Amino acid sequence: MKKKKKIIISNRLPIQIERKKEKLIIKPSAGGLATGLNSAFDSDEILWVGWPGIVPKDEEEKEKIVELLKPMSLLPVFLSKDEIRNFYEGYSNEVLWPICHYQPSYIHFDREYWSTYVTVNKKFCEAALSIDQLSDFIWVQDYQLMLLPQLLRSENQTLNIGYFHHIPFPSEELFMNIPQRKELVEGLLGADLIGFHTFADSQNFLNACKKILHVSSGYNQLIYKDRHIFVESFPMGIDFDKFVQVSHQPKIQSIASQFRSHFPDQKIIISVDRLDYSKGILERLRAFLTFLEKYPEWHTKVVLYMLIVPSRDKVSQYKKLKDEINRKVSEINSIYGNLSWTPVLYFYKSLPFEELVGLYVASDICMITSTRDGMNLVSKEYIASKTLSKGVLILSEFAGASKELVDALIINPYNRTETADSIYQALKMPPEEVQERTDANIQIIQKFNVQHWVQLFTNRLAETKAIQRDEWARRISDKVFSSISERYSKSSNRLFFLDYDGTLVKFQNHAQKATPTTLLYNLLDNIISDPLNTLVIISGRSQESLSSWFDGRSYYLVAEHGIWSNFPNFNWSYKKGLALHWMPEVKKLMEKLADQTPGAFIEVKPYSLAWHYRKVELGLGELKATELKEILNPMLNDYGLQLLDGNAVIEVKNTEVNKGKAALEIAGHIKADFMLAIGDDITDEDLFRYLPQSTISIKVGSNKSAAKYYLDEQEDVLQFLNQLIIK
Repeated sequence: MKKKKKIIISNRLPIQIERKKEKLIIKPSAGGLATGLNSAFDSDEILWVGWPGIVPKDEEEKEKIVELLKPMSLLPVFLSKDEIRNFYEGYSNEVLWPICHYQPSYIHFDREYWSTYVTVNKKFCEAALSIDQLSDFIWVQDYQLMLLPQLLRSENQTLNIGYFHHIPFPSEELFMNIPQRKELVEGLLGADLIGFHTFADSQNFLNACKKILHVSSGYNQLIYKDRHIFVESFPMGIDFDKFVQVSHQPKIQSIASQFRSHFPDQKIIISVDRLDYSKGILERLRAFLTFLEKYPEWHTKVVLYMLIVPSRDKVSQYKKLKDEINRKVSEINSIYGNLSWTPVLYFYKSLPFEELVGLYVASDICMITSTRDGMNLVSKEYIASKTLSKGVLILSEFAGASKELVDALIINPYNRTETADSIYQALKMPPEEVQERTDANIQIIQKFNVQHWVQLFTNRLAETKAIQRDEWARRISDKVFSSISERYSKSSNRLFFLDYDGTLVKFQNHAQKATPTTLLYNLLDNIISDPLNTLVIISGRSQESLSSWFDGRSYYLVAEHGIWSNFPNFNWSYKKGLALHWMPEVKKLMEKLADQTPGAFIEVKPYSLAWHYRKVELGLGELKATELKEILNPMLNDYGLQLLDGNAVIEVKNTEVNKGKAALEIAGHIKADFMLAIGDDITDEDLFRYLPQSTISIKVGSNKSAAKYYLDEQEDVLQFLNQLIIK
């Protein structure tokens, strides 16, 4: 039996194609992703989809490229020059790149950019769907293909789709500047697992989803269109063993020695960057200038060796940056340089891999001053190359790597003085401390290498799909409904427990507006029109609210989670003996936080207190609710209280009462042979847990629950009940 293919989709295939004398020369690209995948899986398991990096001259050459790449398990997606310009150079790098790197002033919007971005993402989708082999998973890579997961999902709901975002994800305030923000977020939510380098990036994405789509989310997941989607951080690593092995080779040691011979009495600071405004190259030069001003004793004793890899230097912003770098380097060298010492050595070129590793081995300090970076693998490459030599890593706090390599000297690149002082600290650092810091960073890089990254992500993707399958098993399908309906028809004494807010009516920003509709009254009356049915509305609402809506009707009411009830004779009574001495103190604490939180308000019930924040700004409400919980938690045991963390509400009440206990008491009198309980909130979990195992318990929403089944939305509850009672 053939193994299922693991399909990788990226903007570029991991190859380079060159035309030489009418011949096509294909060279593999030794990128980190390709290395990690090839080490984690057999080569015949992987199929890679992407642009081959060349525009064919004609159909004949296109077919030739397809045939040449087929044995390498590569499927090319061909793009025209216009598509490359508008999709890649345009929308990807003039809209998404600057936004994600916190440089909104560099954005250039063009109508053609977006339409081409959509067109190209559809091309990639068509290519992926053309694969006639079953796939184990599809793993989409990076910001050029943010629409692709949803395009694939819309064609096939069963696909196992992962997405990894290799660059930073901005705060929601910045992301909101993109006109197509909704389409981009929805595009990513076609994936089952969405990965970022850092926890902060994953939280930024979740916050954007909440802001744009108004979906609820946990710290690492959200539910959208009836699908549980996980959003987590997976810091990418490097091929650690490769760098260690190469750095140990005599040839590399010779390259390093030769390099050092040019600077016999000087400390060498290196930096390796692609030409880009996110790399903080000017900030680094300004900090080095400050260092030379502040520490004149180091003149002639240190050099900054800057290697900048050419990139997009025909684009005006990059051309301008290159000119500014040239001017700043000239300025530093003209002020402090002399015939025997050039403070800054600047090279605009790329180096062969072995020479680069030799440079890492030879240097004393590696300086990374990114103003924003998804990860920055140079920092890890440098450390991995230092197992036989010593070196200090100066690392920007805005690089994703800084969250892992905490033993580097972490700097704010915008603070020139701090960065200059870090250079001085690195130069003066005792050898024992250098070794200690290097060893600590090596441990991290060795463990969290690129193979580990691939394995971690793909394993989590498989787990995510398993969780989704379990959830679908709990969903009320046609088959499950038929089974429930059959039990209903055969029973002779039925008992319904129905929550109110979020179950029978939708949540409203203004709680008083969530009143029963005529349709709801008709539904409830239809339920109790059958003499075999008993109906109980069990809610956290006050006795006054339920009484005003439902008194005089032939169904029972339980208010404030069981404190008040009109069972069994439709006359209201409350649970006696409940302590109330805690209420003034808790109310005072709630009022204090409500005064600090615009939109928050307190609902005072006779035997409980509720702090509502459904009208509070998104994010602030959750933050203040967490603060309130931290304040109240120490008091709970002392006063015998229960804290209910509901839907945009924190409620405090006595532990002696809850929906489960109240429902169980009623169930004990009714002796039903068919029992149904439906609720949407955490307060309904007591209801699901306390009632007998034979109870048909249903949660509104697919969040984790003690309920046996779930319905997607509140409207589905009404439809379910209507269908159930039809004779």
